[in-house]
Amino acid sequence: MYLLLVIAVWIFFAYKFVDWSQWKKQYSTILFFMVVNLLYNTLYYNHTLWAFRGITAEWLNHSIINIAFTFFICPVGLIIYLQRFPSTRRNQLIYVGIWVAFYTIIEALFAHRGMYVYDNGWNSWHNIWLNLILFVVLWIHYRKPVIAWIISIPLAVIFYLFFPFPLDSLK
Repeated sequence: MYLLLVIAVWIFFAYKFVDWSQWKKQYSTILFFMVVNLLYNTLYYNHTLWAFRGITAEWLNHSIINIAFTFFICPVGLIIYLQRFPSTRRNQLIYVGIWVAFYTIIEALFAHRGMYVYDNGWNSWHNIWLNLILFVVLWIHYRKPVIAWIISIPLAVIFYLFFPFPLDSLK
């Protein structure tokens, strides 16, 4: 089952790259990410733009995979991203670019294998700008949480304007 392999890889990354004595510094940004992800999954539940698809087991669906993604894989990735963020502007731009490329390529590979599906106008190209915005806002949240929340509100509205869901699709 590929989900177990992905989790095993992230356990290795956590062991190799995370300074666990410092994880509390990243905790509020991890929670911020979880809120954003939960909000997307709630608002777009009946009008999905992207979703995980299990291909190795019948019971492995978007919800199960997203729980692993939200509560394990992304927190480890975020801790690594935030703990190793460089101090010089040039290196910061390169660093963010590497993370955007890494996540975009992983998503594209998963989509190519049928493990990540798109709908309602979304495609792999949109992941580039979404990942860029996400990694920048997460860094801002880590440094200045209130500013990140203020920025996130108009970003969410703009996102909705480009990718609206029918309001009657909400429960």
